[in-house]
Amino acid sequence: MKYAIPVVIILLALLGANGIYAVGQGHAAVLTRFGHVEATDIGPGLHFMLPFVQQVQVYDTRAILQQSEPEDYKTADGDPVRVGYFVRWRIVAPDAWFAATAGDDMQVNQQMTPLIHDALRAQIGKHGLAELLGSDGGAIDEGLRNAVSGDVRRKLGAEVLGIGVELVLPPDETLASEYKRMSAEAATQAGSVRDEGEAAAAAIRAKGEAADGEVLAAAAKQAAAVRGAGDADAARIYATASAQDPQFFRYWSSLETWRKTFSAGGAVVVLDKDSPFMRAIDEGAATGVVGPKSH
Repeated sequence: MKYAIPVVIILLALLGANGIYAVGQGHAAVLTRFGHVEATDIGPGLHFMLPFVQQVQVYDTRAILQQSEPEDYKTADGDPVRVGYFVRWRIVAPDAWFAATAGDDMQVNQQMTPLIHDALRAQIGKHGLAELLGSDGGAIDEGLRNAVSGDVRRKLGAEVLGIGVELVLPPDETLASEYKRMSAEAATQAGSVRDEGEAAAAAIRAKGEAADGEVLAAAAKQAAAVRGAGDADAARIYATASAQDPQFFRYWSSLETWRKTFSAGGAVVVLDKDSPFMRAIDEGAATGVVGPKSH
């Protein structure tokens, strides 16, 4: 008997602990008794329930975003197209939500998806491929929301806050064709830029070559003038020297001719002793002239 009171106290403490539950911010709770809803919209805070008799299902009252992977649909023209969508929803009828999902939020997604797919298939079937690719999706979004909002609220206790097409992809064949077209345009543009660059480079080279030609022509003209002046001075000097001592000049000219003839080496010249060349040499040797005469 002495142990009965402590045992009762412990049991009461356990029952009291199991009878307290907390609801966090952004959430609410549904209180049920043996599977039947007794209370809904239980807000944040600490609450009490009867252990083993009542159960609590906490749910998120905030907006939930669901996104889908692109799936295949048919357009009004019969063309295949891959379309993805998004939907934002939140629970607004806890009793309907609990009846449909038994408190499992994932069931909302699973049961909502077929409804959206059917509505999206119907909307896609009203539009052609070109219209879908060039549209911002506004008309389809409105049609989707009108088509699924009522069923989602009635069947799942959720309100559709927003729904729309998120991604539209043409068929793989169209993508491949578009890729080839874009590649061809890029290659053409690159070739045009390359041709323009080569033309500009050729113009610069031609301009440089023309400038080089002008510089070389000016230099050649100047060199020719210098050579002409030098030749004139040389001729004048030769004439002056010849006038001062004609005989020595003839002798010197003969030696210069001889030097030029054999300067390359290996030359053989056969001359008659009566030739002017030999006579000039003989005359110089006979007179013993080795330099210009003194005057």
